[in-house]
Amino acid sequence: MTADHPHEHGHHEHHHDEPIGPEEAVRSLLLLGQTALDAGDFESAVIAYESVLKIGLDETALINLGSLYARGLGARRSFVEAARLFHQAELLGNTRAGKLCGKCMYDFIHEGFEDKKPSDLYAAMAVFVSRVYPEAEDPHQEVDHGLFAIAATHYNNGEFAEAAKVFRAGAEFAGDGLAQYYLAMLYDAGSGVEQSDLAALYWLDRAVDSGSADMALEYRDGILDAYRQSLPEGEFRQVIKRLAAWCDQSTADIPADPDKAQRWREISQGCSQTG
Repeated sequence: MTADHPHEHGHHEHHHDEPIGPEEAVRSLLLLGQTALDAGDFESAVIAYESVLKIGLDETALINLGSLYARGLGARRSFVEAARLFHQAELLGNTRAGKLCGKCMYDFIHEGFEDKKPSDLYAAMAVFVSRVYPEAEDPHQEVDHGLFAIAATHYNNGEFAEAAKVFRAGAEFAGDGLAQYYLAMLYDAGSGVEQSDLAALYWLDRAVDSGSADMALEYRDGILDAYRQSLPEGEFRQVIKRLAAWCDQSTADIPADPDKAQRWREISQGCSQTG
């Protein structure tokens, strides 16, 4: 009996020297992370959750670490990194994480929003999509959809100046026919932008070219016909020539567009019809 004790003791020591398995490590790290959160030690929480994710994807770690990045607690605030983590959780089946990802997209695009031009908004959305949705089969379409979602939120809230800026980003740089259509509506109504029938006409014509013919075609031709019927022929031609000149030179409302400049010149000369 006594001779057996050293053997039993040695076996016992070997058991405790075995490495901790990944599942146990994840449980321990999640507990450390939650304890750190409860104590307000956000830097330690970030380290714990990042350590979990080095082992493998974990929904709790993704959500909690994303929330810390979104709030700038324990790490420098990064809406893009937060969104990337939330999207990973969404892919694991967490629907709430998808909404949090969308909120981060909105917040990221609105950082310094007042100083951003439409081209800046487009570039920012392209960065967001490349970092957050690397699996996207059509990144350009994701950029398009993201910009339109943000613009539509502003539009539905009656924030028309903000909506116009984001619609312009999608209309000009993503070539989004729906954004072009809504931007035209804002110009026609003078909501959030200075009222301009010609700017509305330009963007509606672009929308028709982009495939939004069902909505934009009748609207565009209605504006054009109203000009034809209300103005003498000479004045009508001058108005359309003005639109052609805007397309040649660009304005705050219309980008330089040589093809459209030629098109409107031909219409002003009676050499072409819309359609």
